[in-house]
Amino acid sequence: MKTLKVLLYVLVIAGAVAGFGWFFVSQLGTGRTDRLAGVLLSPPPGYEIAEHGELAPTIAAAEMADQLQRPPVGKVGIRFQHAGGTVYWLADVPGDFLEELASGPNGTRLQTVWRGRIRERLSWAREHGDFAAPGLPAGERKNLYH
Repeated sequence: MKTLKVLLYVLVIAGAVAGFGWFFVSQLGTGRTDRLAGVLLSPPPGYEIAEHGELAPTIAAAEMADQLQRPPVGKVGIRFQHAGGTVYWLADVPGDFLEELASGPNGTRLQTVWRGRIRERLSWAREHGDFAAPGLPAGERKNLYH
């Protein structure tokens, strides 16, 4: 009887350990999923957005400069694909700043804001593909997850 009792305890403990192990392994997952990211990439309200497909940043800058030539100019932007990610370039003419919202193929969401002299920055971007013109203040970049 004593041996049967010990065997029963051993079976109960082994079952509990096996159950915990199965539960633990089931919670590990299989890696990257195709679910939406926690932060969705979209422009703030009030912007007139031109939608484009895959574009080089120099061409996107030219498109954005063309948008600024058309009245009434307030808040305009362009959405395009580049290097496997989605990019929004936003120009707030009354506020005198440019903003880039970008999502990389790995899901990272970044925001960069350049303040002041947006027409000079767009002119630079038509040649070089970014708004970081020399002699002008650098952009303020932040990760939108934090």
